[in-house]
Amino acid sequence: MDTSRDAAVTPVSTRVRAEWTFRSARTPEGTWSALPLSVVRFSPELTPASTAKAGQMFDVPFRVEGAAAGQRLRKLTFEVSYDEGRTWQRADAVGGTHLSLRHPDRAGPVSLRAGLTDARGNTLVQTIERAYLTTE
Repeated sequence: MDTSRDAAVTPVSTRVRAEWTFRSARTPEGTWSALPLSVVRFSPELTPASTAKAGQMFDVPFRVEGAAAGQRLRKLTFEVSYDEGRTWQRADAVGGTHLSLRHPDRAGPVSLRAGLTDARGNTLVQTIERAYLTTE
């Protein structure tokens, strides 16, 4: 899944990508099968303009939903980018509940990436470009 929107209209979440890998079997015609998909929901406390302060520590709460939720998670990793996704650095989860980020002193975009593997080996790579902005 890959969707984009114009930054001139909506300056945050300008591109959201998710790539899932999983094993599947043929579903009998006329029946539905649930897919073993997961997502990571980020829920930072931002201003109404989707901003946070530059140059400060900032918590980004998250939760895993779907197939990997609860005790079904094998691996979870995070990355953050402060340059429109050109470079990424590791972001550690604190207590399995939130990221603790140190925003650069300059104002700019913050992009987030999560990678996970569930107990059955299904995977997700999820990227939110310009998830929010920092201001001075």
